[in-house]
Amino acid sequence: MALTLKTRTDVEDLTAGCSFFGTGGGGTRQIGLDMLYPHVDAGKKIEIVDTAKVRDNDWVACAYYSGTIAPPTPETERIRKRFPWASFEKELAQGLDILEKHMGVKFTAVAPFELGGVNTPAPIDAAVKHGVPCVDGDYSGRAVPEICQNTVCVLGYSMAPLALIDWYGNTSIVTKIINYEMGERISKALSEVAWGRVGNVAFPVKGSDFHRAIIPGTLTKSYKVGKIIRESRQSGDDAAAKIVESVGGWILFKGQVVAKKWENREGYMWGETTIKGSGLKPGSKMRIFFKNENHVSWIDDKPWVTSPDIIEVIDSKSGEPITNTDLDNGRNVTVIGMKGVPVFREARGLEVLGPKHFGFDIAYKPIESLV
Repeated sequence: MALTLKTRTDVEDLTAGCSFFGTGGGGTRQIGLDMLYPHVDAGKKIEIVDTAKVRDNDWVACAYYSGTIAPPTPETERIRKRFPWASFEKELAQGLDILEKHMGVKFTAVAPFELGGVNTPAPIDAAVKHGVPCVDGDYSGRAVPEICQNTVCVLGYSMAPLALIDWYGNTSIVTKIINYEMGERISKALSEVAWGRVGNVAFPVKGSDFHRAIIPGTLTKSYKVGKIIRESRQSGDDAAAKIVESVGGWILFKGQVVAKKWENREGYMWGETTIKGSGLKPGSKMRIFFKNENHVSWIDDKPWVTSPDIIEVIDSKSGEPITNTDLDNGRNVTVIGMKGVPVFREARGLEVLGPKHFGFDIAYKPIESLV
């Protein structure tokens, strides 16, 4: 059954839920809202179609942004605004046109790379502008920092050909990539050249391969979480408790952010957040390592929940998910954990999304065995 967004409230619920599954990354939600508001304000109905609607011979493209989520310095802001942003928020729609012409095909639908406050609304926006639907599913089941951390890569599908467009309108077609690491480097390098981000339209697949890779129903699930957050705020209920009760997962920790250190490196935001416990959960201190998104946690310096399972930080009062860009000292937060997508808990998935991939000598243990 299709998910149809008709109002601003629908858009807000979806983007809030996508931000939740962004696990600290996935882009700033307000940007995603600004992408989708104009469509519903104009009276359009945004249709998110069931993945079963895609036929085996259809072509599906994956549209996403890449670049750091670190806030720009005043100097970076000055430099990158010297030229007109002629393609700003048009990058992905333009990329769909360009890749279609290059391949000589027509895309029937667009698939999100991941879930996040920008990186899910962006492909939806691109699909609407291109005149095709976005599917109710994605290739990651959360937000992830690296290209290789999705199902199309775990299954070995090619990124190429792909179109890369920055917000100025500079365009590249990449016809061959030797591996995912080099594909990531090319994309990240162009995002740094543009002092920010680059739009990617990649992983063009036939419907038969799409069905092997897609994680179905994730946008509907995100919409449900966003609705719970809004309704809990209105009723005064504990959003974390309602989410866990309705969608699954565990409340891992509650407390106040007392430290956050980070750096912008290699096109990513790397850092660590420290939360002082409120006494409502075991442990007096929780640390969370992030590379754009949250990936490894410790309770009183003992390793705890890690990727590929989900570690999400929300505001304790409002229930709003908080990106690592916006998380600041003094904020009272609740940390929620959920099971990751099954494919990433298997050997091939753990190679790209387990704690050892991020440089930690920690064996992955499923969240349900820890809590």
